[in-house]
Amino acid sequence: MTSQLNHAYTEPTQKAENLSLKETEDFEENLAEAVYEGLSWVGGVVASTLDMYLQDALTVETGLRKTRFNIKDCENLEKGLEKTFGFGAKLVETKILRILHSKLGVTRAIESNFKFSDEVRTARELHNSKLHARSLQ
Repeated sequence: MTSQLNHAYTEPTQKAENLSLKETEDFEENLAEAVYEGLSWVGGVVASTLDMYLQDALTVETGLRKTRFNIKDCENLEKGLEKTFGFGAKLVETKILRILHSKLGVTRAIESNFKFSDEVRTARELHNSKLHARSLQ
């Protein structure tokens, strides 16, 4: 299980998007921060409630939170939030997305009928485009 967990830390989320490993790690670190900040918005009870859905978000050795989140983590989080909060999950997901957009310095309107993991993918694409536009200047 440890090798599977280590693999989750080192594997880039999407290999073929012309992102360097550093850019991918930076995005995933920002995503992790946004997730934890968004979850803290609704209180400490959320972390323990969602523990069964996010077991891979803790390292086995130290019990510490992951410092990076990838799309698979977001899909698990999405399922856990929906099971825990039902329609209220969209409020938490919206908060997380707004924090993520702010951290990345991107602007995007969040539609009312969104899928969280798809919006995270879109945020990554916007971030990637922004980085590549800067590198061309």
